[in-house]
Amino acid sequence: MYSAFKEFYNLLSQVNSVYHDAALKLGLTDSELDILYSLNEHGSGCNQSIFYKETGTTKSTINSAVRRMEQAGYLYLKPGTGRNTCVFLTEKGEELMKNTAHRLISIENAIFESWSPEEQQLFMKLNRDFAAKFTEETKAL
Repeated sequence: MYSAFKEFYNLLSQVNSVYHDAALKLGLTDSELDILYSLNEHGSGCNQSIFYKETGTTKSTINSAVRRMEQAGYLYLKPGTGRNTCVFLTEKGEELMKNTAHRLISIENAIFESWSPEEQQLFMKLNRDFAAKFTEETKAL
């Protein structure tokens, strides 16, 4: 029996592969790109725990990526409240963000803005709905 979700899964895999290839072309690992996306969303100074909570990437992978980026001079860390660590972009990190994540975000926005407002709303509604329901239904696995 044909499943539309086989095609959906293939499309998700294709999009993930494009992000992976883009990260490599930009000189980043997937987790470094994820970190830059999170910093773009939450701003410099956000808690490091946001990176693995929002991306689904393991703590150890995120920690390794943060350390690499810190050693390369893109980030610096400060203690936060409790056990939290806050991550800040350096000037070099801001430049990296501009030349990598912002370029991809610009491409994403151009595609999204090429759709009608109704298509934009439908795209977001269906993706939010699927994510919420799939999350709920797979909790018992």
